[in-house]
Amino acid sequence: MKRIIIIFTLICFFSCSNSDDGISSEEGSIIGTWYGVSSTFNDNNIGIPDNNIVKFTSNNRTEFVYEGFGNNGEDISELGTWAKSGNTLTIEWDGADSGLGIYVLTITELSSNSLTWETVISGEGTLVESFQK
Repeated sequence: MKRIIIIFTLICFFSCSNSDDGISSEEGSIIGTWYGVSSTFNDNNIGIPDNNIVKFTSNNRTEFVYEGFGNNGEDISELGTWAKSGNTLTIEWDGADSGLGIYVLTITELSSNSLTWETVISGEGTLVESFQK
């Protein structure tokens, strides 16, 4: 009987997750290059995210690449500094106009190869974007 109690205790201990912040229990690092997979606005599919390449570096710098959005189909990049606290990702854009320089996202999934976040756009709705490494 004692052996059964020990086995049961071990199973419970190792099967419990310590993740209670809404992020996937297989949390990965945000650092790396992510490629846009899908985006929805108010639950309507709107295709691949406009910022279809997103880079996060270990020195807390980020680059959002908008492929083909510039003059003559050139790529446009937005650069900034990122900080992550729990499931909140805050980006402060370089050289942004006052009041427009901070972008706050809620990470709903982060694993070694998958990243999904959402943001509420005031007065318009919710944007959800998914990326893969």
